[in-house]
Amino acid sequence: MNQTDIINQVLEGMDDIRPIVLAARPDDMALRATTRHMISALERIKQAPSIPAPTYQWLCQLTSKLLDAEHGALLKPNPDGLIPEAAQHSIQQHCEQRQMLLMQALQDIPSTHFLLDQSSAMIGQKAAKDMALQSRARHLLKLLTEHLQHDKALRQEVQQLIEDFTPSLSAISDVLEQAGEDSPELKHAQQLLAQALPDNIEEARILLQRAHQSILQAGNKLTSATEKLHSTIQQQVEKLSSLSNKLEQAESEARNDPLTGLPNRRRLAEYLDQLEKSEFCFLIIDIDFFKQVNDTHGHDVGDEILQQLGIILQDHIRSTDLAARIGGEEFCIVFAAADVDTSLKLADRLRQSVEAFPFNTQQGILNITTSIGLAEHRAGKAIGHTFKAADKALYVSKHNGRNQVSIAACE
Repeated sequence: MNQTDIINQVLEGMDDIRPIVLAARPDDMALRATTRHMISALERIKQAPSIPAPTYQWLCQLTSKLLDAEHGALLKPNPDGLIPEAAQHSIQQHCEQRQMLLMQALQDIPSTHFLLDQSSAMIGQKAAKDMALQSRARHLLKLLTEHLQHDKALRQEVQQLIEDFTPSLSAISDVLEQAGEDSPELKHAQQLLAQALPDNIEEARILLQRAHQSILQAGNKLTSATEKLHSTIQQQVEKLSSLSNKLEQAESEARNDPLTGLPNRRRLAEYLDQLEKSEFCFLIIDIDFFKQVNDTHGHDVGDEILQQLGIILQDHIRSTDLAARIGGEEFCIVFAAADVDTSLKLADRLRQSVEAFPFNTQQGILNITTSIGLAEHRAGKAIGHTFKAADKALYVSKHNGRNQVSIAACE
């Protein structure tokens, strides 16, 4: 029997008892008022919504899964059926904290995905699209570990070379001292090489170059030294020169645009050199009214748009293609071994994706469009000719109202 049936029985009993009681004491107004209040109270209870015990228990069990063990236990009511006020307050605070954590996670997870992908792309290859957040973090950690191991091996080689070179410096110093020559350049080189090698590749290269120059200057004062000593100096100088070249080469390997993570002009030129004797299609993409975006919202917002557009470009190319940033708001795509019809479909699909994409910036959601120029490169033609043709087609897109793809005329 549910709560409503029980109350109905009590009301029926009151209907039977009240006339008898009032008849027994007809002049007792207080008794009359009491029975009336009892019936009224029962009517209000009957009208109030009730939650069946199984439903309440089910809700408590469901809700407790969202709480920790301590607060989930507080959902159990007292014998009177009520949850104590202190427990209610504690559960409410806990639920508010959980809600804030969930909202924060919903905001942070997309940004974390983006940062992990950008970082991975800058030092190697970004993770697969279907990877979970934890897997993306492990992927970035693996890339960083490989990068640091490469740096560590090169640094050990440098340190070993410096240790091997130290006896030669001491020998040079002894010869100059015996010859009565003072060489501040040699002392300067010894001081430089005694320092800990900087972590920054550029700073390490500069330090070694300075030491190299100082040693060369000191070597000029050893005209009276033996041929063997002179040969030793030359060998060590060549080792330092080779090492400086290695460090310089390591620095030059950065062929990606630091803002978007896309290949830069240097990487693009290398890629095009490989395709010069092949046929392909070349796209130049320019963000419409980008100067207005920078002037209105600031360059930080402009950088956010460039970064997100870089991701869109990467998502719209095949494994054999290349997307690159060639300057400012201008990008390009090379569709390898693709004819004009196929490239036009790919380019228009890209244009539509950019137009539909909500660019999320610190100034809110912004809508961006692009103008695209498409040119076909034929075997035997100069790359520069194809680039100019695509640039002219881009101008046509802008002249005709922007947010469209134009194909360069055949020449």
